[in-house]
Amino acid sequence: MNDIFWQPFTRITGQRITTIIRNNDLTTLEKKTGTPQRSWSLALTEDEVAQAGCNDGAFLSSDTDAADPATRESSSCNVPAFSLDFTLAWDTSRFRGKPDWKDFWDVARHPGKRGLRADPRGTLEAALLSDGVPPDAIYRVLSTPEGVNRAFRRLNQLRPYIVWWTAPGDAMRILTTGAALMGVAATADVFITNSKHPNPGFGLLPSSIFYINYDWVIPAGTMRGEAAAQALRTWIIKPEQRETFSSRISLLTENRNNRDPDASHESPASLFSNSFWRDHLPALQEQFRQWLAEH
Repeated sequence: MNDIFWQPFTRITGQRITTIIRNNDLTTLEKKTGTPQRSWSLALTEDEVAQAGCNDGAFLSSDTDAADPATRESSSCNVPAFSLDFTLAWDTSRFRGKPDWKDFWDVARHPGKRGLRADPRGTLEAALLSDGVPPDAIYRVLSTPEGVNRAFRRLNQLRPYIVWWTAPGDAMRILTTGAALMGVAATADVFITNSKHPNPGFGLLPSSIFYINYDWVIPAGTMRGEAAAQALRTWIIKPEQRETFSSRISLLTENRNNRDPDASHESPASLFSNSFWRDHLPALQEQFRQWLAEH
C-alpha cells in the first residue's frame, strides 16, 4: 500500500503518512474512549468490526464518501476498501505434491507446524473439511451443536502443532521463516512472496477457505482533525487508486499462472458464507476464545 497510496499522497500534499499495525478484534472497540486510536486519521479494519464500531459510535459518519456500487454496500461511516481471500499454502521445498485439508491435519505423515488464524472464521470450516465433511455441507453441519463440537474436537487433535496468527501479514511470515510447513495465508501474500524469487517456493490451493472484507473508517474524535481524515480517505477511494491496487494483484496472479501451467486451469472459489457468520459470529467467537484460553 505504501507505493500505491501513501507515497503519492505525500508527494501531492506534503503530508507524511505513518502506518501502524494494530489488533483487529471486536473487543478493542469496547475500550475506544481515551485510547491511542484517537491519534489515527484513518483505520483499515474488517467489515464486521467497522459495522460494530459505526453502530457503537467509535467511528465517524460522513456523507461525503461515495461507495463503489460494484464492490460492496457501505454506509456513510464505513467505506469498502478491498477483500483478501485466504487458502491453504505450503512450503514446496518441504512438501512435494498438493496437500488437502486431511494432509494439513495429518502431522504423523507430514511432520511440522501448521499456521492458523486465531479466529473461528475459516478455522472451524477447515477442521470440518479435514474430518471429511463435504464443502457443500459445511454450514449445515456447523449450524448444529454437534457440528460445532466436531470441529473443536478436530482442533483439539491439532492444537499442539498450531502456530496462531491474528494479523494477515503474520500468516505468510510464519511460512517464510520456516515456523510452519503449511498454513492458511492470503493468496495475495503468496503471490507477492513468490514474485520476488525465480522459483516460487510456496504453493496454494485454488479454493479459498475464507475471505476478509476490509473497510476504511475514521475514528471518532480523531486528534488529527476530521477534515484531514476525510481528505485522506477520499484520496484512497478514488477510482484510479482502486484500479492501481487491483491491477497490482491481478499482475501477480498472471505471473503465477505463467509459472504454473496447472494454475491457469484452476477456478478459484470460496465456500465461505458471510450470512452464516453474521448470524453466528458472537456465540462462536466467544466459544473459540474460551477454547483458546483452556488449550
